[in-house]
Amino acid sequence: MKILSVVVLAIALMAATVTNVFDDLQVTEDRAKEGIIASFGGGMININYDVVKAAKALPVDVRVASTRQLIRFAKEYSKTPDFQKKYTKWRNERLGYKSKKFGLPSLSKALDNAVDKQLNKADDEKKFPAKSDDLIKQRLEKFLAISATVDFDAQLNGSMFANPEYESKSGEWKSCFRAGKAVVQAAREEAQAWLKELE
Repeated sequence: MKILSVVVLAIALMAATVTNVFDDLQVTEDRAKEGIIASFGGGMININYDVVKAAKALPVDVRVASTRQLIRFAKEYSKTPDFQKKYTKWRNERLGYKSKKFGLPSLSKALDNAVDKQLNKADDEKKFPAKSDDLIKQRLEKFLAISATVDFDAQLNGSMFANPEYESKSGEWKSCFRAGKAVVQAAREEAQAWLKELE
């Protein structure tokens, strides 16, 4: 699955009620925070199927309101020292900057690693910026670009799209389609507001 934005995480969760979003889905805030880090970072979001199934059974207006709440929760969490610390740790682990506790690498291996890191530094910074706000901007912009192209009137033949072109669309595009126009529109409005704050 391609990189997901936190907005797609919010759409996938779709929440149960505005006042008790975590309790109704039996998702702790800590688990939601972990999902936010993974979502921004670029890993796959593994959401419990039962959570998604329960969320999809809710009325559209509840899903819309809850999606807004989850995105706002993610925005507020992204401003905390805890988020910054966890993002830095996640980034360092993904880029191989985590120091080894036991044993020393050979001199040649250490030199190879140093050269590789220098050569890849520009790519690393683009892929996973040191400043989390830069990564958040990338993810929000990507979500807005993808969600703007979704055909919510697309026809299905069973679980497949009638239009073969849509079958080759990204996982994010298909997630937006499954979430529905009202939910995605709410997510887009929240994403645009968040992006404006970051600029």
